[in-house]
Amino acid sequence: MVERAPHSPLISARRVLDRLLAAAEVESKRANGRRAWVALDMDGTLFDNRPRTLAILHSFAMAHREPVPELLTAVQKLTLDDLHYTPSQAVDALNLPQRDLGERFVDYWRQRFFTNSFQPLDHVEPGAAEFAHRLVDAGLGVVYLTGRDRPGMMHGVLQSLDAHGFPLMSPQTQVVLKPEFQHDDVAFKREALGELAKNGPLVGLVDNEPGIVNMALEVLPDMLCVRILRPHAPNPPELDARAVQIPSFRLDVDFDDMTAQT
Repeated sequence: MVERAPHSPLISARRVLDRLLAAAEVESKRANGRRAWVALDMDGTLFDNRPRTLAILHSFAMAHREPVPELLTAVQKLTLDDLHYTPSQAVDALNLPQRDLGERFVDYWRQRFFTNSFQPLDHVEPGAAEFAHRLVDAGLGVVYLTGRDRPGMMHGVLQSLDAHGFPLMSPQTQVVLKPEFQHDDVAFKREALGELAKNGPLVGLVDNEPGIVNMALEVLPDMLCVRILRPHAPNPPELDARAVQIPSFRLDVDFDDMTAQT
């Protein structure tokens, strides 16, 4: 279970949707009818990419089944909940005597994770496609703003979005990927948000990374910035108190806003 930041309210996706629609109505009037947009991250937000890592780990174990047969046996017992954020942690958690396996797996994983081939294995987050459709149906635009890179992953991005029924290929949708793999995710999204805001008001962003959410609030302080409670990079910054948090995209679940007492 991913812990929420205690100083930022936990609200339902339904309440987030209501706030986005209300903000879009206001901003659209201010912007002379220009469409308002919401930016949605992919990895760890719309999609759970742990199945991708687990499949690559199975492939790695098969490649080492002769020199390290106990690796395959251990990997076959793993579930998604056993995986940590970093690939080396996934192997280290197996507690095998070969202490260099984690480092070796990182190289193996890196050559495969950021490609088109394994993206179809990602699991879509429950309610994510419906959430995006509700935005589009209300007249908003959706930007799929992802740290996946255009040269190596564009085909897989479009395939995944289409296969899981997300709104796509219309004037109300944009897909924005890093131009190069080497680009830092935070720097890329900072620049992208600035450019996107020139084309119409950005009223919201949803991301699993506290650092991305904080950055977005620096760039556009009036935007509704949402952190979804999913695994994130190690040692994250403290989440900005202006952000809100959601447990999932499910619109059929509602509850009173929860703000921790300090």
